[in-house]
Amino acid sequence: MMRSQTSTIPCLAGVGLVIAGTLLAGPPLARASSANQAAVPVAQESPAPLPSCPGLPGCALNLSITPSPASIGQEVTASGAYQPCTGAQFSAQVDWGDGTIEVGAFYEGDPPDDPVPYSFSHSYSSAGDYTVVGLLLHQTAEGQDCAALTTEDLTVEPAVGSISVEKSEANGALPDDWTFQLEGSDGSSHLVDSGQTVTDLPLGQYTITESGPAGWHLTSVSGEGCALEGQSVLASIVSGTESITCTLVNEVDSPSIALEKYVSDDSATWHDADVPPGPYIIEYDPAFWTFVISNTGNVDLTTVVVTDTVLGEICTIDSLAASTDQICTAISLAEEGQQENLGFATAEYSGGTVGDQDSCHYFGVGYLVPTLTPEPPTPTPTPKPKGPGPAPAPAAPTPVPSTPTPIVVTPTPSVLVEVLGVERLPETGIEASGATNVQWLTGIASALLASVAALRLLRRRE
Repeated sequence: MMRSQTSTIPCLAGVGLVIAGTLLAGPPLARASSANQAAVPVAQESPAPLPSCPGLPGCALNLSITPSPASIGQEVTASGAYQPCTGAQFSAQVDWGDGTIEVGAFYEGDPPDDPVPYSFSHSYSSAGDYTVVGLLLHQTAEGQDCAALTTEDLTVEPAVGSISVEKSEANGALPDDWTFQLEGSDGSSHLVDSGQTVTDLPLGQYTITESGPAGWHLTSVSGEGCALEGQSVLASIVSGTESITCTLVNEVDSPSIALEKYVSDDSATWHDADVPPGPYIIEYDPAFWTFVISNTGNVDLTTVVVTDTVLGEICTIDSLAASTDQICTAISLAEEGQQENLGFATAEYSGGTVGDQDSCHYFGVGYLVPTLTPEPPTPTPTPKPKGPGPAPAPAAPTPVPSTPTPIVVTPTPSVLVEVLGVERLPETGIEASGATNVQWLTGIASALLASVAALRLLRRRE
């Protein structure tokens, strides 16, 4: 309940009472005859005590508080008009009753023909009953005198708002199949169906979780004050009387995972060698491996495990969001001959598991060992007989050591390797392959060097 009180001092012919009665009987006029009107009010951080108010003849003001009652955090307006009674400085002041006092700009000059309007705004941080005081102050050399005073009672209630939850029919969803749980930061909990509203909620944040048919997941939410947080929605009421609506959108689960495996002999050029022979790598040289794991579905995956039939366990990824990739790597030593590795990727989601596999090949080139021609044995000399006798047979010529014959390496199609062109896989930066030209296998050079080393060894034995 509001009450209004005005204090004035009568003057000649009852002028003061007439002015006060006129102001309090109806709304104040919106204009003033002087440019020195009340300006934007200034809040005092350390409010002074209210002055005593004996009143001045002919001075008056009125006061209106809206809204009333109000709620915590809601903007409250105190407005009205005042009538100065003498040619001096006057200003309006409002005490909000919670320790805050605001003072408007001074009006100076002869009394105007029309009342001077004023307005102040304020919000309360605590609920309760308050008395709002409006004063008309007369500025003198000694200080301020109260020329007129009026009060209004105001009740400030706890701030509350409301939250409505809607289930979108997008993607074939049936709203009646879902229910929603609202849990407040104050410990409150509410269970509602689609289209229902929870009212009288205190200011704060609320978590909305849904229950519905299996095989669906939450993808988005719309509405001011509503935000998607994983598979939940956060709804925030930040001011009293606020009403927000959160509309939730779901779609059917479609989990999927893809694995692509690449091999390289230099960690620069990568080959997606799904079929043999793949790149040629010299035996015992390093073979570099890259595994690209992609979540190609619309649900998040967890516990992603990547393994290889030859290399063993490659890596474990705790979680992989929808439409994202992750890369794992490994290194091994090349083995001789045609090689095949098969990679596997498995992952979990709320409804089960998914998996994929990819093969990769390379050809391991062994070192070439030269073939040497055996050296004939050196003949034993025959002793020369003593005394007369037949002439000795001529000595056999000293054998000349034979030159070892190395293997002649003739390039054939089996020792050629395709130098693969390069293009980038989307979003991963991994290089994929496509044949462009042919290059001699570098292992031939290693075989020739081995032959030369063997020749040098034989010459030392001579």
